[in-house]
Amino acid sequence: MSLFFSFNVYSFSDILKYFIATKHAQCPFADPVVSANFCASFKTAAECRCTSSGLPSGMCKDMTAIYNRMVSVFGSQQKACDYQKDVSTQECMDDWNCYRLGGKDSHGNLCSSTGKAC
Repeated sequence: MSLFFSFNVYSFSDILKYFIATKHAQCPFADPVVSANFCASFKTAAECRCTSSGLPSGMCKDMTAIYNRMVSVFGSQQKACDYQKDVSTQECMDDWNCYRLGGKDSHGNLCSSTGKAC
C-alpha cells in the first residue's frame, strides 16, 4: 500500500477539517507523553480525529499515513501543529515526536516512560 495519497479524492477543505477542534469534541485526548499508555491513547485520539473529519477509516488506522498526509497538506509537522486547536502547539509536537521517534519530550521527560517510539 502506498503511503502517498492523491489529493484528487478529497478536497483541501475536507483534509483541513481534520485539524479543526470543534469537529473533534467527541474524540478523546491522548494521555501525557510520559504515561505508559501514551502510545495506545495517542493512536486512538488520532484515529478518531481522522475519521471524524471524513477521511477513510482504512487510512485513519495507519499512523504513518495520517502523519504523511498532515505533512503533505501543511508542509511540516510544526505548521500542522500550529494550525490545530485541540492542544497547544508544543504538546502536539511532543505527541508526534514521541509517537514516531521516541526519546524525550520538550521538557526532558522520557516518552512513554521508556523513551521508545511507539
